[in-house]
Amino acid sequence: MPEDGFWRSGRMLSWWRRRRTPLSPPLPASRRLVFVLGGGGSRGACTVGVLRALLEVGIKPDGVVGCSSGAFNAVALAWKPDLQTIERLAKVWESIRNRDLFNRNPLRMAYRFARSHNSFFDSRYLRTLAAVNLPATFDQLVLPCAVIATNLTRGRKEIFTSGSVPDAVAASSAIPGVFNPYRIGDEEFIDGAVTENVGLAEAIALGATHVIAIDNSTANPRRPPSNSLAGVLAQSVQIMLAQRTMEEYLRYCEKAEITLLMPNVEFGTEGTDFSQVQRLIQESYARTAAFLAAGGLGEDGRVEPGIHCMLPRRPQGIVSLAQ
Repeated sequence: MPEDGFWRSGRMLSWWRRRRTPLSPPLPASRRLVFVLGGGGSRGACTVGVLRALLEVGIKPDGVVGCSSGAFNAVALAWKPDLQTIERLAKVWESIRNRDLFNRNPLRMAYRFARSHNSFFDSRYLRTLAAVNLPATFDQLVLPCAVIATNLTRGRKEIFTSGSVPDAVAASSAIPGVFNPYRIGDEEFIDGAVTENVGLAEAIALGATHVIAIDNSTANPRRPPSNSLAGVLAQSVQIMLAQRTMEEYLRYCEKAEITLLMPNVEFGTEGTDFSQVQRLIQESYARTAAFLAAGGLGEDGRVEPGIHCMLPRRPQGIVSLAQ
């Protein structure tokens, strides 16, 4: 890891500094649309399907915010905001294998835990994945982009807007307890969802007048909760994240016109299971396209504001709460 990390070089903005320092160059005048891309581990693949549907009808952002696995999607979109990028994103997501990201060999996991004392898997894989598929620095992006991470050392939210892209993505995606904290300089970082699940505050800071946020964290209400220990813990985290998202929405819906899209796709898979990625992309695309065609997209080219939970395709398969 290079010694001149984001913090040492002064290229990383903390939550308390952000109030005095703009996140990035101002967005274009008049209407400013910012995409906010949430995570959800492997369910971050749902975002790819939603983005495909949005770009197909000509909806493109002026800026992007990403958190956790959504950071990878956000940087890719900010680099080249077109359908070709979405197709490449889909291929990258579909190429991820559980055995590569989560080697569950008991001896290897025990060795990894003995060395780190805080995780079973190595966050350096996250950096490698970003380094192979994304640009090296934020300077190469064509859209303003903010990546949310949690500074474990200082106990606060951190916003990356410049410097190394692979470092920012790895820092934002290091799920605590699963991956070891990602080190930059003298400080350690974990998943951005620990401090902020979606990132509406960052979109407002980028100057957004309109926001389209994609939240993959909510569990499917038609799926009964699991009675196993892991299932109860996972369901509890989903409820906590969903509650936080609703609180964020209520806090910022008067400061910008917000469309909150919830693909709500969960085929009984965990956020660490990448075996269903293709289905997640296809299903979230189909649900978003159906939503847009059924009145979600206005004649003025704007997506209907409000909270939209996109359920499986059935009569009245989209539950919307208009703003």
